[in-house]
Amino acid sequence: MVSLPLKKIVRVSLSEIPYDIWVFPGLMFIIGSFSIYPILYREFFELRINRKVLINISLTPYTKSMIIFSSLIVSSIEGFLIILFSSFIYSVFTPLIITPTSALVLFICLLIYFLLLGNLYITILLSIDSITTMFILSFMIFIFILFGNGFIIELSFFPLSVESILKWSPFSIPLQIYHKFDSTRFIDVLNIFLITTLNYIWLSLNSYILKKKLQQ
Repeated sequence: MVSLPLKKIVRVSLSEIPYDIWVFPGLMFIIGSFSIYPILYREFFELRINRKVLINISLTPYTKSMIIFSSLIVSSIEGFLIILFSSFIYSVFTPLIITPTSALVLFICLLIYFLLLGNLYITILLSIDSITTMFILSFMIFIFILFGNGFIIELSFFPLSVESILKWSPFSIPLQIYHKFDSTRFIDVLNIFLITTLNYIWLSLNSYILKKKLQQ
């Protein structure tokens, strides 16, 4: 629904790659973004608001960091399973050629992206108690994911002032890492390290928020 009509409009990317081939990794990022949300919503919003399982889990000997990290891993696994199924469907319409090395780098980029976006989801899910506010904010985040990270529209199509901001968004960097590797075979270790560090800091922050919420 995305690539079939858009490839008639945007025939090739700015790097001269056919659009339906170029957009494939971005579509996987989008599908994964939507896939990891439901399980985190249930764990950190629905069960918390209704005072169900999350309260009991907090009484176990596991740390708050371990509880959050476990939820992030489980949601990421679910996201990868849906991505594999989606990739199979996409390959029916568009012939894909991806090397094992490229697939491994894409997996790493998706993983650090899932952890980063999952931390954002958890921060919002723990900080807000109103269902209406939650749905409005979630909708705004989904719009930003679709159009503000270069997943289906290259950032270079934006005005220069907007592009200079969006390209430094932590959520757009994992895909930039993959595209850089795909075109130059260079692995951007520095950005991978920085995003991983940000994930660790954000995880600690979410652990603190969870602790305060459960105390309340």
